[in-house]
Order: sequence, then C-alpha cells, then structure tokens
Amino acid sequence: MHDITLISAPVHPETPDAHCGAVFERFQADPNLVAIPVLSRGVPIGLLKRTEFLVRLADRFGRPLYEKRPVSELMDRNPLVVDHEVSIDSLYAMLIDDQRHALQEGFIVTAGGLYKGICTSHTLLQLHMKRAERRMKALDEARIEAEAATRSRSQFLANMSHELRTPLNAVIGFADFILAEQARGRSLENVWSYISDIRESGAHLLGVINSILDFTKVEANAFTLREDYEAPQEIIHRVVRMMTAAARNKKITLRADAEDLGVELFADLQVTKQMLINLVSNAIKFSPDGAEVTISQRLMDDGGIEIVVLDNGPGMNEEQLELVLQPFVQGDAGLSRRHEGTGLGLPLVKAFAEAHDGRLILESQPGVGTRAVIRFPAGRSVSREGRDYAYI
Repeated sequence: MHDITLISAPVHPETPDAHCGAVFERFQADPNLVAIPVLSRGVPIGLLKRTEFLVRLADRFGRPLYEKRPVSELMDRNPLVVDHEVSIDSLYAMLIDDQRHALQEGFIVTAGGLYKGICTSHTLLQLHMKRAERRMKALDEARIEAEAATRSRSQFLANMSHELRTPLNAVIGFADFILAEQARGRSLENVWSYISDIRESGAHLLGVINSILDFTKVEANAFTLREDYEAPQEIIHRVVRMMTAAARNKKITLRADAEDLGVELFADLQVTKQMLINLVSNAIKFSPDGAEVTISQRLMDDGGIEIVVLDNGPGMNEEQLELVLQPFVQGDAGLSRRHEGTGLGLPLVKAFAEAHDGRLILESQPGVGTRAVIRFPAGRSVSREGRDYAYI
C-alpha cells in the first residue's frame, strides 16, 4: 500500500517544437520555475532543466545560436519519470541510485502514463509534512482506541466480577447451608427450594459464559451457522411463550403480532430465537412495570423479512444508541448499576444478524420507547412452494 499520493506542481508543459527563446523567457520571468516538461500527446518525452538550459542560452553566443531552435535539442531525453502512486521507499531508491540530481533539478510525475506535474524538493517536503500529519493523526486515533479498549476492558472486568460472583456465591451459599443442616442432623423440608435456587443461579452463570463464548467466536470468525427452514411467526410465538413469565413478573404485557406471511425463513433457527430473546429480554428489563412489548413481522417490498421488537419504555438518545452496540457496555451507567447484564446482548444480535447477511436497526427516543428491527435479506425468505430451491 502506498504511503500517500506524490505531490507535484502543475507546471505548464511545452511541445517538442517550441522555440528555446520562449522557454528562456519563461525561466527568466519565474525564478521559482525549476523545470519544464516536454510532452507529446500528453506523454512526457523530455525535461528542460533550469540551470542547464539557462547556462546554454545565457552566453552572448548561446541565445542567438539556440533562440529559434526547438527545445527538443536541449531537453533531457531520459528524465526521471515517477508514477504519482509510487511508494516513498521506491522513490528514494530512484533518487539515490538512478538520478542523483533529480531532486534538485526536478523530475516528472505521471498518472497512468500521462503527465501530471513536476516534483521538486519543495513538493517533496510538502509530501513529508502531509505524511507526518497523517501518521500523527493515526497515532492519535490509535491512542484514543487504546484508551477506549482499556476502559472497555476495565468495565468488562467490573461487570464480570459482579455477574460471575453473584450466582457463584448463591450456588456455594445454598450448598453450604444444605451441608451444614445435614451435618447438624436437621431435616431439610425446604431442600427442593434451595436446589431450585442453585439450579437457577447455575443456569444464569451458564448463560453469561455462553454469551462471552459466542461473542468470542464471532470476533474470531469461528462462528458457523446451522441453517434450516421455519415460518418466522412460529419462532416469534415460541419466544413469546418462553418470555411470558419474565414479562408477567414485571406486570408487562408481552404479545405477538405475527400473522402467516406465506414464507419460511432460511436461517440458523436457534440463533434467530436467541436474537429475539435478547431483544425481548432487554425490552422487559429496562421497561417500567405495566409497559407493553410487541413482537411483529412483515414481508418487505424486496422480499426480505423484518422482525420487530417494540416497547414503550424509557427509550434512548443518540449517544446511548451508539453505546449499547459496543461490547460489554450498557447504555447508561445508572442502568448498568440497577440491572444485571454483560453488555453483550445487542452486540451479539448485531453480529448474528450480519452473519445472516442481514442487519440490526435500532430506533429510539427518550420517553417514547425503542424499536429494534432484525432485517433478513430476500435470499433468506423462501416461499413454501420453492423451498427445495432455497438460498444456499
């Protein structure tokens, strides 16, 4: 890859039959003019170098001798010609090894073989300054990214400390209590409730670990889709049944608005279900008691499928919308303190949607609610009649 496009000055060229006298006047009138290219149909064929040219014509016999002659007689017929996208290292090699005076006398810059301009020590200095500026900007961006990564890592460790310790402490605590009661010879009438709590804590811990492992697989490009066919409304109704208890605990109304679209979705069905569970879980978690969460679907004009999770919860501003799509980050520090979570739910949904060649779209307004859309491309929408010819 090239460091930067070579900077050149757009010096007006001459033709091979131009008179030397006219060129002499150009050099005399412009003391900053280092060299003039000679072109034939846009292609460089020579270079008129200031010092060499003026020495020839400055003598009292030189000007009368060459004034009416074509510049082709005094031009350098083998000048250094460099493409404007040449790498800096290659340019240095040319200047040092092949054309030791080209930097002082100037050399021709081309684009696609056609003349573009003249490069001199001044334009080369401009190039270096621009290159240094770009590198400083890149270093500054890298520093900002590194600082953000450090903050994200620290936040992740803080989240994980809470997310892993809480269920582990519950598992260990309930198990120790059962063992202690047994050692004292006491009967455990409520042992099944303790076992249920242990199982619930273990399931939560497993979910946290699975989320981390799934995201790691996605980042390492090691995630593989296991695709099959199913009507999207069936997936939606299954998710509603699974999440109804969680919604009821917060007195939230969870409903499906999913009529038969007449098509089947060709996707990783387990992953698709997990995407919806993540979106519905977020909607329930952050919505106040008595809110409503709806899952709907529609067939788009291009044949693709959209599945929408809509809530009328607190909503988010633009800054929060950007934050919630970053791994291990939640949209608000206050919410992060009040609600459990690894901050991987939405980033996983985004990554899973993109693995299906689709996308996640988030729309939200504070005080209004959030609309989360999983959009599958038309190639993953298969009519029941054409199922045998499904997207591969």
